[in-house]
Amino acid sequence: MKVRSLTELQEKLDSDLVWRKREFTTLKFLVTSSREHEKLILLRASIALLYAHWEGHIKHCASVYLSYLNHISPKYGQMTDNFLQMSLSEKFKKGFSIKSFSSQKEICEYIMNCRERSFLVNADVIINTESNLKYKVVFNILNQLGLDKSTFELKENFIDSKLVRFRNSIAHGDNVNKCDLYDTYQELDNELLEMIQLFKNLVLSAAENELYLKC
Repeated sequence: MKVRSLTELQEKLDSDLVWRKREFTTLKFLVTSSREHEKLILLRASIALLYAHWEGHIKHCASVYLSYLNHISPKYGQMTDNFLQMSLSEKFKKGFSIKSFSSQKEICEYIMNCRERSFLVNADVIINTESNLKYKVVFNILNQLGLDKSTFELKENFIDSKLVRFRNSIAHGDNVNKCDLYDTYQELDNELLEMIQLFKNLVLSAAENELYLKC
């Protein structure tokens, strides 16, 4: 993926969100208009699909942002420390042991000498949703990208106890009772799209305001 300008970054973020919002709307129509014997299946399918939009859009936004940073390629020395830290996982992923003196020497030399190197990472490797985008994984991605975590700190219980828990139960074929399914779907319908949009807005704001650079 190539993202060569702020305009292109916004277009990619917006276009990904548009089709997801359409599916949110369509699912709501299907659930509310379904017959009673259809509703249970639609609730299960809706929770699984809404979770997929959550994971999919977070991954997409993060990858688009990193692709943009790859293109403008600021120097690591100009960037906030999280981006230098991010590069370590690719640089030292093979044959590296923090207990080894040679590995310790290598990482120290890399940190001391990389300040003038241009930012370049593989977004597909760096951004890992673990196919299970619970709160601690979201928190890790926010830290990696240097984004504000304060709003998501209030969503830990919702993410782990509702969104991820019920999605996993459905994905594993558990028989979740109808009342729990309906209550969970209602919460997801009320809150999840707003959270997805919030993450997108954090990424766009970081790019527009050059928050990846040191003050």
